Amino acid sequence: MLAMKSKFDGEKISVPEELRGMPPVEVIIVVEEDGKQIATNSLLKAQEDALRKVWDNTGDADYDKL
Repeated sequence: MLAMKSKFDGEKISVPEELRGMPPVEVIIVVEEDGKQIATNSLLKAQEDALRKVWDNTGDADYDKL
């Protein structure tokens, strides 16, 4: 497991230069609140493409039937 500090601009999460080009991996995003309101909808929107790849598959379709 690797922890890294990053920035979220409301649409994208920037990855430190030294990690760019590494192979695709699953990630867990933890938001550090600093007293400001977090743009939850923007964070969820940024994750949609990655989550869609996990959710939209034949194996996951079995869970949709439950």
